[in-house]
Amino acid sequence: MVAILVVEDEVGIAADLARLIRQMGHTADIAHSGEDALRTAEVGNPDLVIIDIDLHGQLNGLETATVLKEKFALPLIYVTARDDSATMNRVKATRPFGFIFKPFKEAEVYSAVETALYLHGTEQELRRRTERFEELLEEKSILRGEAERLAAIEETATLVGHDLRNPLQVLINTTFSVKKMFSAIPSPFVSDEHKQKALDFCAAFNKQVFYIDKIISNLQDYAQELRPVKRSILVHDLISDALSRVIIPENVTICIDVDRDTERLSGDPLLLSRVLANLIQNAAQAMPRGGHVIITARKLAGKLSISITDQGPGIPEEDLKSIFLPLKTNKAQGMGFGLAVCEKTVKEHGGSVEVDSTVGEGSTFTVLLPLDIE
Repeated sequence: MVAILVVEDEVGIAADLARLIRQMGHTADIAHSGEDALRTAEVGNPDLVIIDIDLHGQLNGLETATVLKEKFALPLIYVTARDDSATMNRVKATRPFGFIFKPFKEAEVYSAVETALYLHGTEQELRRRTERFEELLEEKSILRGEAERLAAIEETATLVGHDLRNPLQVLINTTFSVKKMFSAIPSPFVSDEHKQKALDFCAAFNKQVFYIDKIISNLQDYAQELRPVKRSILVHDLISDALSRVIIPENVTICIDVDRDTERLSGDPLLLSRVLANLIQNAAQAMPRGGHVIITARKLAGKLSISITDQGPGIPEEDLKSIFLPLKTNKAQGMGFGLAVCEKTVKEHGGSVEVDSTVGEGSTFTVLLPLDIE
């Protein structure tokens, strides 16, 4: 059981959120203003804060969240009726662990709370282990520069990824079993409405389990030694397989443009498919209001160029320098291993990953790989 603080100036919504939290077995305190939230956090020491972005009063939601984050290091979930890119960019500095969109469904609240608690615990454990590894290495005068720091992170990622894989598999199996029970005939539910609510909960929970599994896979991929098993790959097949691994929102359109003379390349189809899937997923997530993700393939100076372009907010120039470093991320969620894994995988294929971005216009990530040699 954990303590959760709900900061919401609409009395009815605050009461509904608190009721759902208590049904989950947690405790819930309510604050109707930023000032009240700070006082309650000082006394109550909550484990998680659910806060309205558009909070009214002397302190708005973002200002209150910033203080809670800086003073108490609390994980945040934002409540909002808007999902536009301007709103997302406005709050990303506080690195929230999730969003609940109004009007909310019970399953979405359950999923957002449990996922935030799980990811916050995982992030804390990863940081504790990383700090301990760095202390030990520094005591032995081994840690000199960035190379040693990355080695410590790799070892930490191996341990954390291994420790989390088994309980995650239990969650996956449990979700499958529960969904199977809910779909059974005769149904254990007295009405179709109850049955659908249960199935919605399973779908929301399964979506978050998939997200956690992606984080663990990135940890393990970054930590382990990659040994690509190369073979001749059809470019169209590689892109199709990558798209099958990605959940594309309904408001995002995928556009594919492959030159005729870029039919094949040489590489490990599984590893390269995961690289493209990661970049495509990032591109889609960069456009919460929708847009086009453009995938192009061209032959350039003896190499194959595969580019993924989005129409998102772009990446500031100062962030481009560290974009491929592990534990470096400007996204609201995640640990910053995805792009590091992409770069490592492509380098093992004798290639490289480049990024070109303009703030306000979008970003293009380009994977350069050796062409198939026959």
